[in-house]
Amino acid sequence: MKSAIGVLAICLGCNAGLAAPAIDTMSDQELRAMVFELKGEVDALRSEQDTTWLTEQRAEQVRGLVLDVLADADTRAALQGSGMTSGYDKGFFLASGDGNWLMKINSQIQVRWHFNDASDQADVHGFEIRRAKLKFSGHIIDPSWGYKLTVVSNRQSGLDTPANVFIEDAYINKKLDNGMYVRMGQFKAPFLREELVSSSRQLAVDRSIVNNAFTWGRTQGIMLGYEEDAWKINAMYNNGPNDQNTQIAGSPSTNGITARAEVLLGDGSEWSMFKGLNARNTNGQTGFMLGGALGWFNSNFNGVQEYGNGDVARSLAFTIDGSIAGDGWTLMSYLVWAWGKDRYLETVNSPNAETDQDSLGVVVQGGYLMQEDLELFARYSYGDIEDADFTGTDFGAPAAAGDNLSVLTIGANYFVNSNIKFTMDWGYAFDTVTDGGTGPTSADYTTSGTGWRPDNNGDADGQWLLRAQMQLLF
Repeated sequence: MKSAIGVLAICLGCNAGLAAPAIDTMSDQELRAMVFELKGEVDALRSEQDTTWLTEQRAEQVRGLVLDVLADADTRAALQGSGMTSGYDKGFFLASGDGNWLMKINSQIQVRWHFNDASDQADVHGFEIRRAKLKFSGHIIDPSWGYKLTVVSNRQSGLDTPANVFIEDAYINKKLDNGMYVRMGQFKAPFLREELVSSSRQLAVDRSIVNNAFTWGRTQGIMLGYEEDAWKINAMYNNGPNDQNTQIAGSPSTNGITARAEVLLGDGSEWSMFKGLNARNTNGQTGFMLGGALGWFNSNFNGVQEYGNGDVARSLAFTIDGSIAGDGWTLMSYLVWAWGKDRYLETVNSPNAETDQDSLGVVVQGGYLMQEDLELFARYSYGDIEDADFTGTDFGAPAAAGDNLSVLTIGANYFVNSNIKFTMDWGYAFDTVTDGGTGPTSADYTTSGTGWRPDNNGDADGQWLLRAQMQLLF
């Protein structure tokens, strides 16, 4: 660079010599003026040269940065083998570049505090991990072969009883042509809508007392499904209600069938509006969904189980539900009815005694968004044992026969974001809360999962329950 400036200075000097008188004839003042003039032109040339050099330097830096990024991308592609991709999209995922293999990982954590006040009993309060789940889902070979595996840690029932880890969902799902699919394994039977909605998308802290008495829960079997834009239907052959993680050997043989259909009504209705029970994510639309289901099971001897407020070996049940989701509000209601028979009921004096029993439950609940992140809600639950018809001599109806229960729950949800939700609610029981019994009529409205306790006094009422819960999803 210095040599270039020197050459330019000589050239300028030559040009000046050609245009001006001979140097030996110039005065000192004239020579001084020429030197200052040449110095100014040299400084200007040096400044232009430096600017050009800096511009080229920046260009080299940009080119180097681009090359580094491309090299990093090539390195990642090489590490991924045949185009493996990973990231987060409603769950962490790892997938093949051709889309034929996918594993998504999700988790749910619910930390709960509750305070229960029941007549003639000491108050119960404290914290617990209500749910802790790790979920694996995706597809293998091609997107038509789906799977889901959910690992859950349960709560210990006492200080000397350790918690354990078990499988909740474990199934294989094969998509067929024209919207049909086959699912086999362990999963929720298609029956009550409240149960089918994920525990992470409930309106209140937990499900209702009616759901506790009438739900089929998770069971093992095979299901055939069909879905279109506006309606869908599922039918499942299974091992009966709440048959989770049981083995064939040593278990009563039970045949169970559940079938459920749902239909969307209205131009603004979409399935995504009814994935949960909260009044969010409707995009200003209003939609309506109508659903209904049938359930039947039949067990062999010693296959009596508690279902629909009865200890029965055979049962027939149906439910109908309606859900409306609007811009900032939601409403859901359902009715469920069950008939049960215990044809294996025996006493010393009545070897052929039997019982038939009818019972029903009703739930109405709704939520309203006061603000974008604050939702108020209310729920009313009612359970009624309509009839208990006992046959056989010297057999008296158990004390639990005729037990009804109604509960009002009010509360609020605060959505920190789409992954974190805080819920608080308060429930009041207008009747005696019962927890089954030793006879065929078994009004079971309580469960450790909801926080309600059985009343000690058969005439007690006024039990109340305060719950607060923080939920995190990823």
